[in-house]
Amino acid sequence: MFGYGSLINIVSAQKSFKRELFQSDLIPVSIKGYEKVWNSIETINFDGQDTNGVFLNLQKNENAITNGVVVKITDEELELLKLREKNYSCITIDSSNAIGQDLDDNIIAFMTTKEEKIAKVGDSSCVIPAKYIDILTNAFASYDDEFVVEYKKCLADYPFELKEGTYTFSDPIQNKFAKQGVKK
Repeated sequence: MFGYGSLINIVSAQKSFKRELFQSDLIPVSIKGYEKVWNSIETINFDGQDTNGVFLNLQKNENAITNGVVVKITDEELELLKLREKNYSCITIDSSNAIGQDLDDNIIAFMTTKEEKIAKVGDSSCVIPAKYIDILTNAFASYDDEFVVEYKKCLADYPFELKEGTYTFSDPIQNKFAKQGVKK
């Protein structure tokens, strides 16, 4: 599986796995033909108010290369990840698109494809949770400089306002697998 958002962070990723994950399980990789974009809408709750939170998404772009991590997962782990990534579609990326790793299997990734879950630039009802940015940047200490420099490109220009504060996912099942953890 290809993780490109909060799944690059071992602490965040661990919440969706029953087994103990190690940083070595998150293998840095670049993928040809996709880019990270800020347009995936999830309903989140800030201080008792539901709002449209915007998170990273993948978008096809034959001229692009984006980085993230691959994690070997079981079928059961995929099912748990689907609960975490509930508004994303499960896509398959050909293993030949991986740069820097020789992969035996094609790559599963999560990508928002439903039009109603794609944020449009200028939509003032959408915000990017600042704590989500913290999850991403807190992972940087675990990766080499080349990975971090490349990854920071998606953090250079936010198309929506950043919102400070603590958020939860409004869907309780999604919140369990993304915030609380499967082991609890």
